[in-house]
This record gives sequence, C-alpha cells and structure tokens, in this order.
Amino acid sequence: DFTSDTFKLALYTASPYTTASTVYVATTESSGTEYSAGGNTLAGNAVSNVANYATVDFTDSVWGSPTPATFSAAYGVIYNTSASNKLIVV
Repeated sequence: DFTSDTFKLALYTASPYTTASTVYVATTESSGTEYSAGGNTLAGNAVSNVANYATVDFTDSVWGSPTPATFSAAYGVIYNTSASNKLIVV
C-alpha cells in the first residue's frame, strides 16, 4: 500500500543493477559522512494523476544537516522496505 509502506532512497558510486534486478542490494552503495547504509527513508508519499499520467512525489531528502555530508554518488534507487526491499525506480 503506497500510503502506508516505507520507501527508501539509496545512493551508489556505480550501478549494481541490471534490467533483471528486482531487489535492493548494498554492492557499490555510497559511504561517507552523514550517509547511512540503506539510504534515507522517504516521507510525504503523494500520488496524483496529471493529464492521465501517474506522478509520485516525496518530501525532499536531505543528507548532512547540520553536519556537512561528504560522500559521492552517481546512481540512486527507490525501494520498498515494506515489500521485501523490492525496487521501485532504478
């Protein structure tokens, strides 16, 4: 259920995923100051229909507040921790 499930945003230095991937993995996940393994929990789940296109919006995710974040990332995934860490967006 989109309104009650928990979603996370994980960041990566290189993509560990293929077109056959279905669940979150920690391989090549970013690390550094103010970044926690598994990524940030997303809040404010909002779904809407705009001109017959489904849109999803979350509250902005912030790393490094108040301590500055120091890590690198080139890829990100959104996954559902309430559904066995299934990938939503790669």
